[in-house]
Amino acid sequence: MILPDRVILQIREVSKYVGNCDDWVTIKKEIMKGIPSSLRKNFSRRHPITKEQIPNNFDMLVISEYRKISGISLKIRTLSERKEFNL
Repeated sequence: MILPDRVILQIREVSKYVGNCDDWVTIKKEIMKGIPSSLRKNFSRRHPITKEQIPNNFDMLVISEYRKISGISLKIRTLSERKEFNL
């Protein structure tokens, strides 16, 4: 699978203003804000019961591309870790 150019452009844009944020959910939300719904549907969804993030292959490609562009390795945190992170 290859990332669409529009997604790569949005990753570059997001990496310019988020600073050193390494939270996958935060970056994912910012990327999704700037792309059409036809591309947003490729991202994974939260588990319906646990609400945990379960990354799919597309997510992993985005995470890898983000690291290439920004030099930051994104962390996939659990829901409880994200709650502590946002305090």
